[in-house]
Amino acid sequence: ARMTVKSSMRNNKMLVMICTNIANLFCHSVYSVLASFFPQEAKAKGMGDDGVGLVFAIFAAVIFLCSPIAARLMNKHGKVWVYIWGICTVSVSSILFSVASALPAGWPFAAWCVTMRLIQGIGSALEETAMYAIIADLDTEHVTLYLGICEISTGLGYMIGPPLGGFLFSAGGFSMPFIVLGFAVAPAAMLLYSYMPPDAYRLSKGEEKADVPMRTLLRNPQVMVIAVAAMLANSDYAFLEPTLGDHANRMGLASTPDAIGMLFSVAMTSYTLSCPIIGMVAKRERCGPRAVIVGGLMLQLLGFLLIGPSPLLQVDNMGRLGMGQMIVALIIFGIGESMSMTPVMDDMMRSCGEYADESVNALSSLMASSFSLGQMIGPLIGST
Repeated sequence: ARMTVKSSMRNNKMLVMICTNIANLFCHSVYSVLASFFPQEAKAKGMGDDGVGLVFAIFAAVIFLCSPIAARLMNKHGKVWVYIWGICTVSVSSILFSVASALPAGWPFAAWCVTMRLIQGIGSALEETAMYAIIADLDTEHVTLYLGICEISTGLGYMIGPPLGGFLFSAGGFSMPFIVLGFAVAPAAMLLYSYMPPDAYRLSKGEEKADVPMRTLLRNPQVMVIAVAAMLANSDYAFLEPTLGDHANRMGLASTPDAIGMLFSVAMTSYTLSCPIIGMVAKRERCGPRAVIVGGLMLQLLGFLLIGPSPLLQVDNMGRLGMGQMIVALIIFGIGESMSMTPVMDDMMRSCGEYADESVNALSSLMASSFSLGQMIGPLIGST
């Protein structure tokens, strides 16, 4: 059954890549779309700062908790089946989120927003975990390259979410961003359901026994070191989210939301553009994924030292930070982020040796959990 699933997916490689990238783009837009308008609207509806923070944080928390469940569902029902249901869950919950504006201010509005965000997180956990497994099955020899391509849609989703949300909110009010993104996610599920052969999302019971369980991976130090590195790499960018705006304002570099948003877009643009290049570099035997990951973490370290600016650099500018140094730091930071995240799956699969194929479902779950854990702790550490 496993070979049938792989061959059916590889025969539809272009379709799979198009569908996963469309869904990935809009699912990450769903995550970031709230940034431009939700805090203000929520406070107008009587929601406090803690409640607004909960709506943002619960998304990553649910992905962290639900990714292992997604791995079990993939073992039982197949990757594409889980992927389709994840996309459908994100789509329906996003559309239902739009109803919040019609609810009374106070706890009804807050409870509905938290519940819909929680369901969005469950759908994203299914979608993201299954996506990593599907990409790994497409071509095990070039998994980093394909994941690098998918990271383009991830970066674009994070980039277009806030400005798209602001534009749609201005055009049609609170409900419009959720309705548009909810319907935009759905075509990927319909395409996969229509064109993928039935055996690609309905596996035999015999396959369940062949998969390596999560507890086996947790005992593999090679895998766990890279899982921690993936968590740290993702926490680094999340660390900047609550801190960069105030820091840039204090340094006299950016004071308006638009200017601060442009600084974030510098890092995310360099991340997005470098992902496919990093994917090609990491698959070369001379480099390999491990060296690329370590190099990426070192570049992120350099980016932090420049953004500080750290006294270690002994830059004689009275502790001030120039715009040129900030831009260079954010470009370096984005490239480092790409280097330390894109080759993670390839490195983990190499660490599993001859059991790499049987470990894909559990590895995908571990990777999604590591990324979401970093997304959770980064803002907490940054704020502290």
